[in-house]
Amino acid sequence: MAQKKKSQAPSSGKWFSGRNVIVTGASSGIGRDIGETFASLGAQVALLARRENMLDEIAEKIRKDGGIALPIKCDVTSESDVRRAIDHVDRTYGPVDILVNNAGVSIPAKISEMNVADLRRMMDINFFGTVHATQAVLSTMQKAGRGNIVNVASLAGRRGVSPLGAYCATKFAVVGFTEALRVELFGTGISASLVMPGLVDTPMIREFEGQRIPTGIAMPARWVTWGVLAAVTMGLAEVDVPFGSATAEKLASLFPNLAGGMLGAGSRMLEYLSAWTGFGVR
Repeated sequence: MAQKKKSQAPSSGKWFSGRNVIVTGASSGIGRDIGETFASLGAQVALLARRENMLDEIAEKIRKDGGIALPIKCDVTSESDVRRAIDHVDRTYGPVDILVNNAGVSIPAKISEMNVADLRRMMDINFFGTVHATQAVLSTMQKAGRGNIVNVASLAGRRGVSPLGAYCATKFAVVGFTEALRVELFGTGISASLVMPGLVDTPMIREFEGQRIPTGIAMPARWVTWGVLAAVTMGLAEVDVPFGSATAEKLASLFPNLAGGMLGAGSRMLEYLSAWTGFGVR
């Protein structure tokens, strides 16, 4: 077994010193920011994604800044690949303390026009990727009697909107999975948290070009990172980003006919605005 790197951990004065953190989808956007932030706070961070060159660059930057990072090429859609990656982390750092399931992709399209293969791809990454990583860390967390699992879902996982119907379905799945997991983990010392962001300014937003989506209101990725940190440090079951933004979705569920009508009218209005002014095209 390879020697674990506990001795290389940053000063114990840092908030997450000695904690082992895995971040999926860590090669860009939200995942990159989460990984870099945990490393700056003293954690030993494993960065998982498919784009190996980008992971290597991020890990090198973290090391230059005095942090500890382990880049691992990993396809979260493969259960065996995920288990191999997490075994690598265990051999290098020790058992995982914090898992952030962030890997995700969006392919906007109207339901009447979407390619079902795109839905399967999104489900494989957004949902089954979360399932694979969660199952891979649970046994060691249960033996330790502690741990944090944070699943980055979306406000789209509380309210279906067009043209993100397929993406919404994957995030609804993540929400239901996490809520059921939280019930199973009650009293074990392991928390299962949801972070629910709205539209975030990341490379994925380019997929929204030409769609009826107001990309100009996208928030910085750092806001989501703050939500993840809040979930871990305070053991919160759910964090909306920005704070309180899921309240409207929860209230709308009490009046589905009204909410559906308002969203439908709003969608039509965005279509007209987009056609005449380019609004919603980034």
